[in-house]
Amino acid sequence: MDAIFQRLNNAKARYLLIGGQAMRLYGMPRFSMDWDLFIPARDLANLELINHLLDDELELPLLPLGPHGQYFLQTEQISSGILQFHLLVPGLSSFEEAENRACQISSEHGVPISCLSPEDLLKSKQAANRAVDQQDILFLTEKLKQSQKPHRSLDT
Repeated sequence: MDAIFQRLNNAKARYLLIGGQAMRLYGMPRFSMDWDLFIPARDLANLELINHLLDDELELPLLPLGPHGQYFLQTEQISSGILQFHLLVPGLSSFEEAENRACQISSEHGVPISCLSPEDLLKSKQAANRAVDQQDILFLTEKLKQSQKPHRSLDT
C-alpha cells in the first residue's frame, strides 16, 4: 500500500486514513484487511485526481456523495488490498475540520500517511460503537489520557 500512499502524497490528493489501519499506526496491535480512507464528499477535483492516480487499480471511478447520501462508502479490491473510500464518517461533521486536525504518521517503510487525529478517531469509533470498536475506544481513551499527563522532570 505504500506505493498507493506515495502516489496520493506526490499528487497532493486529500485523504485521511481512518479505521483499523489508522489504529495500527497509532500503536494498537490490530489486524485489519482493508484500508479505510476518508475523502472530501463533494470535492470533484480531488475525486478526479484520485480516479486518475488509481485508474490502473480501480474497477469503477469514485463518485461524489449523492444528494440523498448515496455513495457514502465505496469499496474497491485492488492489487495490494481492499480500499474503502468513506465520504461520510460517523461522529465527524466535515472532512475539512478533520483535515485541519490530521496527523502525519510514517508507515513501516517511512511513507508519510495522513491520518485522522486520535481525538477524531475516538469520536468516530464512539459514534459507530460497533463491537469491533470497543477495544479501539479503550486504547484511544488511554492514549489521550497519557498524552495529557504532565511530564515530570528527572530533577524533581
